[in-house]
Amino acid sequence: MQKLQLYIGNERIDLFKDEQVSFNQSIQNIKDPAKIFTEFTQTFTVPASKNNNKIFQHYYNYDIVNGFDARNKVDGRIELNNIAFKQGYIRLEGVDLKLNKAYAYRITFFGETVNIKDLLRDTKLAALGDLDQYNLNYDSATVKARLQNASGPILCPLITSGASGEESRLFYNSNNSAHTDDTGNLYYHTGSSNNHGVLYSDLKYAIRLYEIIEAITASYPALVFTDDFFSTSNAEFYNLHMWLHRKKGSVAPASQVELFPTLVDGFGLPQQYTTMLNGSALEVYTSCNPYNNATCPNTSLPSVIQQLTLEPANTSTTYDVIINRNGTVWFTDSNVSGDQQYDEGDMGFMDEASYTIIIRTATNLDFDLVRWELAGYLTVGGWAETYSTTNFTASATFQFVITEQIPDMKIIDFLTGLFKMFNLTAYYVSNRQDADYGKIKVQKLDEFYIAGTSYDISQYIDLKSSKVNVALPYKEIEFGYEGTGTLLALQYEQLQGKTWGSEQFSGNATVGNNFDGPNPIYKVTLPFEHMQMERLVDVNPNLASPQKTIQYGYFVDDNLEAYIGKPLIFYPYKITNGTQISFRDSKTSQSPLTTYYIPSNSLSIISSISRKNINFYLEVNEYTLNTNFTGTLFEENYLQYIQDIFNSKRRLTKLKAYLPLKIIYNLNMNDNVVINNQNYIINNLTTNLITGESNLEILNKEPQPSFLTLASVTTSGGSPINYYYDALIGSAENLALGDVLYTNTSLTTTLAAGTYYQTTLVNDSEHFCYVSNPCADTQITVNSSGVITFLACDFCP
Repeated sequence: MQKLQLYIGNERIDLFKDEQVSFNQSIQNIKDPAKIFTEFTQTFTVPASKNNNKIFQHYYNYDIVNGFDARNKVDGRIELNNIAFKQGYIRLEGVDLKLNKAYAYRITFFGETVNIKDLLRDTKLAALGDLDQYNLNYDSATVKARLQNASGPILCPLITSGASGEESRLFYNSNNSAHTDDTGNLYYHTGSSNNHGVLYSDLKYAIRLYEIIEAITASYPALVFTDDFFSTSNAEFYNLHMWLHRKKGSVAPASQVELFPTLVDGFGLPQQYTTMLNGSALEVYTSCNPYNNATCPNTSLPSVIQQLTLEPANTSTTYDVIINRNGTVWFTDSNVSGDQQYDEGDMGFMDEASYTIIIRTATNLDFDLVRWELAGYLTVGGWAETYSTTNFTASATFQFVITEQIPDMKIIDFLTGLFKMFNLTAYYVSNRQDADYGKIKVQKLDEFYIAGTSYDISQYIDLKSSKVNVALPYKEIEFGYEGTGTLLALQYEQLQGKTWGSEQFSGNATVGNNFDGPNPIYKVTLPFEHMQMERLVDVNPNLASPQKTIQYGYFVDDNLEAYIGKPLIFYPYKITNGTQISFRDSKTSQSPLTTYYIPSNSLSIISSISRKNINFYLEVNEYTLNTNFTGTLFEENYLQYIQDIFNSKRRLTKLKAYLPLKIIYNLNMNDNVVINNQNYIINNLTTNLITGESNLEILNKEPQPSFLTLASVTTSGGSPINYYYDALIGSAENLALGDVLYTNTSLTTTLAAGTYYQTTLVNDSEHFCYVSNPCADTQITVNSSGVITFLACDFCP
């Protein structure tokens, strides 16, 4: 029997002597493979003792002012035998009364990972004030510059918004008879009727997803992710961008008088009770400023008094004042001039959010003073803080404010989409000896399981009863995107009878097919838009080689009208010294460009560099028009896990064990449990923390070979021979410089130094690359230790 200690903050909660506390643990469950689970206890009761009544502030008495707030979870922890077991959060569910007197409080304990949803709630990406450090002008010169070269995380891809109607449809025709003004013909020339090409106002900027993750951490300092996946060295994530497309069509709103928005910045450094991110985004908190180390609570909303003062240098120039709350308009006052002052009577009381000020004007307007004055009340007194800038200019250049242009999407949906996309798992690192202690560890599911260890629990199993069930929960699993409403994606669906980029798995040659699972279909759907891009050819019929280096995205619906869709993510690929295109600086002027970013669904347009892409299904690549890009989201992130689920040898075993404290303390969800020399992974674990009785759902683990095969390798003129490498590398396409090749399956004898070749005509996991060129071979050079020193496709000896 263990002794359990439960704390809220540093206050210990009294427990019933006979109360049983069951702790549930699961991180990835085969019954719901796209969902990440968190640890929690079953709801249990604690006595309404004098001590607990003090902690919960007599919650049953609703007449108490400023009592315990059960709407939010509170920090808590569990100890077993006075040794730290789990850190997390406690939620008060209610109070049980007997004879109209408080008898017990019902509470639930949750693990740390649940804190993500609690912190983010329904807040949207537009609330991430840290992104406004990347604001830039929106004019032809800046758009052209960003189309050719990125500025930090911001670039401009060749994706047209449909803002110019038919002119947004790009094509390439070098035939002299095709030169017509006001069309999307990208062929550049200096003769008559040359006012055609891509109009700058048809393009929009894009931001790297990595900076969005960084901005989430800036706004929510408690959410610190490890760099296992969210890393600058992880190209499949780091190179992904989001198109900054909040409204369909053009960037600028239509108006009779052109007004230019400018974000007010230069407010200075954060203070104690509030925070100012990047000198422009005022962050106000309900109970605790996460940037300040003072004891919480250290602010008291909604009793904040706020006053905004504006003093322009020119008192006759008119301007608009817009205050955004979490990126959407909260207060506006239009066509004002001279000094202005607004308070909570004008704006309303602030709540926990991010606030920014936009000044909109038709001409440049200097301000001698822009000042926020804030005040609030604490139980021990009041507080007051002031932010001001005395050197601010509202510019008559259209400013592209990131938080006003980023798609309308909840932060939690953005993160959930990424987790589903790459089959990521997340958990709070609670081990104080771990370098990542206190962070949320994010990694691919396969990597999560590889990092686990093993515990032999054979002697602790209750042999009286157990169940061995079929593990297969579904007949079929579908993978796809919510948004496939752009023109080419819709045409693809009509022609192919399936949505663009989607995959339906109901079995394969490895595990069989046509199964009769208890549930029909499980869907993994990403909350993003997925476009089919278009590579342009010269439609001039007089050319023998019409293909061009231009690929673009046409963001319209099947009526050729501007389209809002879901948030679009893609890989930008920089073309240098490419086909010259006509960039329209205005309706009547144009310039030639040979460097530009094209949008792509693949990380690279060269399969020998990378075959990774963001399709679930192996589609024909839009740029190369072949199926060499085999590294689909399904192949890279789901295939092994899903094949395991559908494997005929897979069983879901339910049994009972009485685990000792040394295992309860240390067992993680990526650990294997060993029973009579058979390895299992944990699907679900529920432990009675008092008795140690544990109910386990475990999946038998098939023995994995230590080697994989590199098939049909030859020397010049020699016969094909199979060689081998470490199975941890994965399929042969993952081989890289520094990996070692062996001549035997026990991986003890390395391949002799020399140059070797492998055909590229076979497309499977045992071949490094696939190129539909009968001349081309993969060339592999190894040194005397069998280490690969050179590796390339498309080699024609």
